[in-house]
Order: sequence, then structure tokens, then C-alpha cells
Amino acid sequence: MNWDAVGAISELLGAIGVIASLIYVGTQVNASARASRIESKLRLTDKLINFGDLLIENPKLNEIMMTGRKGLESLSKDEYVQFSNLCQKAGWHLSAAYFMHKNKAISDEDFHEFHFTAAYWTRSKGFKQWWQKGGKASFTGEFENYIEKEMLSSDPSVVDT
Repeated sequence: MNWDAVGAISELLGAIGVIASLIYVGTQVNASARASRIESKLRLTDKLINFGDLLIENPKLNEIMMTGRKGLESLSKDEYVQFSNLCQKAGWHLSAAYFMHKNKAISDEDFHEFHFTAAYWTRSKGFKQWWQKGGKASFTGEFENYIEKEMLSSDPSVVDT
């Protein structure tokens, strides 16, 4: 065997090693990206669960939310402040979900849940009034446009109560 053949075999083995390394790194990157998407989805879901638990554990707060969704005029000043805080908190959760979806940290399918939650809030009279009264000042850019578009939607599958 001559040295040219040994060199060619060495180069081939080196190339196979590089290809194997690239395949391994690619597999690890995909696994990491998938784990990150799962973690993002779980964190967002936990936020929605915690929001729901807050309302379940405090029936008066839930009552304020339901009354406020029908319109701000039926709320006292203190109730308005609580309703406003609920709207703000809902907006932050939805903004986080929108940001993650836009940056592909969660899938279209996962975002559907948050889109439905956005519809639940944005299509109520009280949320619209809160938004126009100053709630939208907390949000900017594409998310603000998304909420504005949701408020104009007339999806009959979302109950406005």
C-alpha cells in the first residue's frame, strides 16, 4: 500500500467523522429546540391556569370580571380598578403568548388556545372600553394591532358575556 492510498483512507475516515459529528450536533439542536418549545408552552399554560385559579379562589373577583366584561358603567370605582388589573394581567399573558408565537417558540396549534382567550377578552364590551380608556397604552406594535383586530372580529363561536 502506498502513502497516497493511506492518505485517501485517512481523509475519508476524517470526512465520515465530520459528517457523524454534524449529524449528532443537528440532533442535539433539534432536541434542544423541541425542549424549549415544550417549556414555553408549559409556562404559558401555567400562567393561564394561575389566572383561572385566582378567579376560582376569589368568587367576588370572578363576579367583578363577569360584570366588567358586560360594561364598565356597572362597576364601582374599586371594582373598576380590580377589573382593570385583570384586563392588564390578561393582556400581559396574551402578549407573552403572541411574542412566543411570532418567534416560533410555540406552534400555531398551541397558540390557538391563547388566540381563543384573546377573543374571550377582546370581544367583550368592558374590555373594549378599558382598552380605549387607557389599557392599550401598555402595549405597542404588532401586539396592539393584533388586539385591535381581535376586537373587530365577529366570530360567533365566542360568547360575549
